[in-house]
Amino acid sequence: MKTASEVTCIGEVLVDFVSNKSGVNLSEAPGFMKLAGGASANVAVGLAKLGIRSGFVGRVGNDSFGKFLCGELEKNGVDTSGVRSDKQHKTRLAFVSLTKSGERDFEFWENHPADEQLGITDVLLEDIARSRIVNVSSFLFLKEPARSTAMAITRHVSGHGGCVAFDPNIRLSLWKSETKAREVLLEMIIFSNILRLNEDEARFLSGTKDLKKAARKLQLLGPSLVVATLGGKGCYVHTARHSRIVKGFKVKCVDTTGCGDGFLAGLLCGILNAKEDLDNLSESDFTSICRFANAVGALTAMRYGVFDALPKLTQVKNFLKNNR
Repeated sequence: MKTASEVTCIGEVLVDFVSNKSGVNLSEAPGFMKLAGGASANVAVGLAKLGIRSGFVGRVGNDSFGKFLCGELEKNGVDTSGVRSDKQHKTRLAFVSLTKSGERDFEFWENHPADEQLGITDVLLEDIARSRIVNVSSFLFLKEPARSTAMAITRHVSGHGGCVAFDPNIRLSLWKSETKAREVLLEMIIFSNILRLNEDEARFLSGTKDLKKAARKLQLLGPSLVVATLGGKGCYVHTARHSRIVKGFKVKCVDTTGCGDGFLAGLLCGILNAKEDLDNLSESDFTSICRFANAVGALTAMRYGVFDALPKLTQVKNFLKNNR
């Protein structure tokens, strides 16, 4: 029997075409660099580079871009045996540019990309459930059949006592309405054990402006752990027993793309390497885990792209050693 991945990431892998000139909108971009990306794929690569066995489950087009992405995942140590090739639908593409304000201007290509076609017959539920953590991407919930597939996977893993990690990663422009986005994502949160999101997403999903109250409200829905990232300020951690801010690191930021995914990879790595189960971790444990995750996110911000920017374990350890 093949050794199960410690973490299985289910979702989208896509090609990011990133403007080769910073400080401009997409309409002003003179050209683009082709890079591998996608939240779920980023987390899988981030984990692999931190020494965690990770696998990716998803669907790509039977095209040059799909082959490129599988090659990039494999090159970075991710198990791609769960990737399916789609002859009818194309690989998702994204065009990205960093504006003068440091924000991302982006547009997604393909009205019906291959990742949205993931069906229940594409996945091996028993293999997925053998993972210590299953990370599910919100992109799967945008449309059918992927939405039903993602929920079926989540219910199966949760029903068998598994650990589900979820990052809403909200892109409202891709949803039919804010109401639908909130409804679908809140249903997913009920079945999640680990919830990572940013400040704006916490407020949007909870309907509460105060971050601490928002985190508490979301944690009461089901997750054992809610972590809201605060950019360079660090993150806010909330459980039934503990809550606190864990300060971030000051670094020279060149590209924020994938920082949240890097943080999540660091968070899951820290949880997997902890001596106690998630529900038994102390405030000190969460502080150490989140400091590690903050470091991964900070290092990711210091380089362009995502796969190449995600740090290796030795880099994170050296960074933490030099930033006590």
